[in-house]
Amino acid sequence: MLKVENLSTGYGKKQVLFNVSLEVNKGDIVLLAGNNGSGKSTLLKAIYGMLPQWDNGQVWFDGENITGKPTAALLKKGLLYIPQKNNLFEELTVKENLEMAGLMLDNKLLRQRIEDTLSVFKTLEPNRKRTPMTLSGGERQLLTLAMATLHQPKMILIDEPFAGLSPQNIDFIAGNLKSLNERLGVTLLIVEHRVKECLNIASRVVGMKLGKLFIESAVKSGFNINELNSIFV
Repeated sequence: MLKVENLSTGYGKKQVLFNVSLEVNKGDIVLLAGNNGSGKSTLLKAIYGMLPQWDNGQVWFDGENITGKPTAALLKKGLLYIPQKNNLFEELTVKENLEMAGLMLDNKLLRQRIEDTLSVFKTLEPNRKRTPMTLSGGERQLLTLAMATLHQPKMILIDEPFAGLSPQNIDFIAGNLKSLNERLGVTLLIVEHRVKECLNIASRVVGMKLGKLFIESAVKSGFNINELNSIFV
């Protein structure tokens, strides 16, 4: 579904990624793990066209070359990116956040999608009139996921979904990510340094260090978390 070929990029003159190649198959939940500064978030931004490709790197999605395409075009193709921060409108209600997320949709379609989304993310239904600042960390992250699913994405790139969450809320969000994958068929590429918490839902783990991918393992084949210890040195 997603294919990254020889992708290099950075910020200004500082190179962060070095000839990164990666494939994510339809239906996968792939965990991209690594220490702070390893290039994980940069890779998601580069895939989503938020950073330029250096040295003729390419990104393919659903068999189409999407290198350099604007984010609005990627959203229409079914590829969506959820950043770690600044993804909610704090002064608006849950329902109003959903309406803002779906501004590109026809009004009638948007209303139907919101109701469908609230029926999937049932925890949000009784909270539709509350603002994000009054929600728990888990509920805030759930709202972020709900906003994303309004567009019925084929694949979501999600950066640090467990950041700042309690263990209970981590389990809650992990369960909802698994449900998105299994019930709605959404493929996921997740950046997260909390590897252990992701092992119950991930199908593959890819390790990243100093802007390069250096280890990959299928969880179902008996993944040993000790294999990734060198990432965090």
